[in-house]
Amino acid sequence: YLKKAIDSIYSQSYTNWEIIFWDNASTDESAIIAQSYDDRLKYYKSAENCSLGEARNFALRQTKGKYIAFLDCDDLYLPNKLLRQLDVLENYDYAMIYSSVIMIDAKGNEFRKLIVKNDNGYMLPELLIHYEINMQSVMLRKSVLNDENLSFNSTLKYCPDYNLFMKIAANYDVGVIKEPLVNYRVSPNSLSTQTLDIASHENKFSLDEISSKYPELRSKYEFAFNAAYAKLHYYDAVASIHKSDFVQARARLKKVIFKRWEYLILYFILYLPVRKVVILR
Repeated sequence: YLKKAIDSIYSQSYTNWEIIFWDNASTDESAIIAQSYDDRLKYYKSAENCSLGEARNFALRQTKGKYIAFLDCDDLYLPNKLLRQLDVLENYDYAMIYSSVIMIDAKGNEFRKLIVKNDNGYMLPELLIHYEINMQSVMLRKSVLNDENLSFNSTLKYCPDYNLFMKIAANYDVGVIKEPLVNYRVSPNSLSTQTLDIASHENKFSLDEISSKYPELRSKYEFAFNAAYAKLHYYDAVASIHKSDFVQARARLKKVIFKRWEYLILYFILYLPVRKVVILR
C-alpha cells in the first residue's frame, strides 16, 4: 500500500508540503519505493526497530513546517485534505483539527463512514466519553508541541496518539471538519489489530496520567472520566472477539453493560450465531 499512500500526498490540491518518511528498520522494499520520489520526500531510517511512539518522535524532530499531519503507510489522504485543514487553522485559533474518515478494507473497498460528532471548541469531556480522533485525519500546530513540551510517549505501542491528542484537548480548543478527508484501511495484519491486547492497559495509562496532571479536570468532568474508565472493559472485550473468544468477551462486557446501551446490545449479540467479522465491523 505504500506507493498509494505517498501518491495521495503528491496528489493534494495544496502543494507546499514536505514528507518526513521514517522507515522503522523495514526489511522489505519500502526504502526503494520511498527514495523513488523527488526531494520533497525526506527519507530517514532507524538502525533498529523501535516503538511506535519513539519512531513518531524521531520523525517529528525532522519537521520544519508550521503544521504537522500524519499518514501511516496503508492509509490515504483524499485530495483536499491538507487544503481544507490548513484553511481552518489559518483562520481559527485551534491547536489541532481532525475530520471524519472513510474506512476501507484490504482491497480498498469502502465499507463504512465514521462521521465525527463533536463540534469545534473545548471538547475534552466529549472525547472522554466518545473518542473519535483518527490519527490520519489530524493536523496540528507544531508550536503547541514546542510550547507545551509535548511529544509521543515512547513506551506506548498501541495508542501514543491518544495520549498526545488528549493532552492537547485538555488544554486547547480543537477544530472539527465533518466531511471525510482520509481513507483509513482496516486489515487483519495492521499494527492496531496486532496490539489490541494492550489497548485497555495503555488507555488506562493515559487516563491516569491526565487525571494526575489535571486533578481539577478530573473533578470537574467526573462523569466523563468514569465513562472513559468503563470503556476499558469494552476494549478488552474487543480483543477477546478478535480471538473468537465470545465467552470471555461477554464476561468483560458484563461489568459495564449498563454504562452504555451499545455495550448492552453487543453483549447480547455475542450470544447469537453471528460471524466474528460482522461483529467487528
